[in-house]
Amino acid sequence: MIEYIEMHERNQKANLLEQFYRLRKHVFCDTLGWVQANGDGLEMDEFDDRFNVVIVNVDEQTGTVDGGVRLMPTTGPTLLHKVWPDMLPNPEEFRSSDIWEATRFCVGNLSSTTRKRNFVNRATLALSLSVLEFCSANGISKVVGVCEKKFFDMQRVYGTRAEIISSKIDENGVAISCGLWQTGKQARSQIAWAKPFLGGVEPVLLKKAA
Repeated sequence: MIEYIEMHERNQKANLLEQFYRLRKHVFCDTLGWVQANGDGLEMDEFDDRFNVVIVNVDEQTGTVDGGVRLMPTTGPTLLHKVWPDMLPNPEEFRSSDIWEATRFCVGNLSSTTRKRNFVNRATLALSLSVLEFCSANGISKVVGVCEKKFFDMQRVYGTRAEIISSKIDENGVAISCGLWQTGKQARSQIAWAKPFLGGVEPVLLKKAA
């Protein structure tokens, strides 16, 4: 089931956020080696305190967070512009109120309900669709982000497709790509079959899209 966490809900949903940060530590510190973990077993960065919307998927059987993603407007500082500016042919073209950045997209593999057909990850499906629906509801036409290349390969299997802007092998030998997703009706229709995985949750409507 999907849960949206806005800035004013961070205290109310602190337990979900902490689980997301712990999952990030497992994926981005322990597995990929992209960043250093905090001493408390969490992975957090400077962008967590900036304006953002976090979307997490909660396993309905265990009540635990088994996936999440952070969304931020590109009109302010972004992880992409700070860490991977070399992956943008013209970085300023990717600063706009209708382009948001997706970062720290991660899923776990401990849940008994995570997998579908032994390949497609239910949390990945729910998060991908929830991002598209959130953006559509808030006038955001594109999402940009850097992910492992295998993530883009997996997405093509179940219907969503990103425009690959650039690709490279990072310092840890991991193949990564920078992708740009359209969030319009066609993109949402390609993955609409996964809507039951959202748990009936409607997208958050921001008072004002930043």
